Amino acid sequence: MKLFAILATSALAIATADAATLRSSVIVESDVVKLGDIFDDAGFHADRTVVNAPAPGKRLTLDINFLAEAARLYRVDWRPTSRFDRVVVERAGKTIGAREIVQRLRDDLTAEGMPKNAHVELTNRNFEIHVPLHMSTELDVRNVSYDTASGRFSALILVGGGSNPQRIMLAGRTFSTTPVPVLRRAVSPGEVIRKDDIEITHRREDQIARDAITDPARLLGTTPRSRLRSGEPVRENETRAPVMVTRNAQVVIRLAHGPMTLTAQGKAEEDGSRGDVIRVRNLQSNKTIEATITGPDSVAVNLGPRLAAN
Repeated sequence: MKLFAILATSALAIATADAATLRSSVIVESDVVKLGDIFDDAGFHADRTVVNAPAPGKRLTLDINFLAEAARLYRVDWRPTSRFDRVVVERAGKTIGAREIVQRLRDDLTAEGMPKNAHVELTNRNFEIHVPLHMSTELDVRNVSYDTASGRFSALILVGGGSNPQRIMLAGRTFSTTPVPVLRRAVSPGEVIRKDDIEITHRREDQIARDAITDPARLLGTTPRSRLRSGEPVRENETRAPVMVTRNAQVVIRLAHGPMTLTAQGKAEEDGSRGDVIRVRNLQSNKTIEATITGPDSVAVNLGPRLAAN
């Protein structure tokens, strides 16, 4: 009796070891999916094609019904564990994105009359071309049609070269652009924008804000009112001259009239940059006056003739 139990247990273990195992996800490189791609230990029919592979870069889901039928048809020792059993098959491939496609189209569109720095946009902005791993990603542009009035274009793209390339029709539109200064890096308040921080990019005219700064000289020597991101146009009210006097700071007040200059100690009641008129309290007279910022912690008051005489 004990011997029978041992033999039965051994037989069960062998059967379990020989049973096929389902792979929940598979990546294939060919254009077909084989039985051995979806089952480990698929047996004699492991190289048998069971379904066409999806397009390169795409996925295909094989559900429980398909798997059970494949196992039955090819006598694979596998049983479903639940009704949710499935295999996700992905086809390996190379991707050519919209940006690369647009870059390839530029020379041909320029030859047809498109302005050199125009913005090119495909009708489907997220368009991608997927090709098998063994295929070249070379793009051959044919039959370009460009309307200079509307900026609309179409073209035939041949992908992969050889005697049987993929043929894809593309359409899109071009837009006029304007050179705009942007920051190479994020800049925080207190930092002064210098020449090396600025680069020129071309942006669509219809997407540039009316108050965007287009002259890079307007940015030089200024500081942001709040943190500015890199690569984005800067608006007029987003920068200012660097703060030279801060609120409650001790300042030197210079009172000038002709050749005569007097100085007094004061306390700023507000922030300001060079050339700003701010309120300053004279610490001697304890009176608040308006003064023009002339430098770091320095302000000036121009006296009229009567005040000068006093």
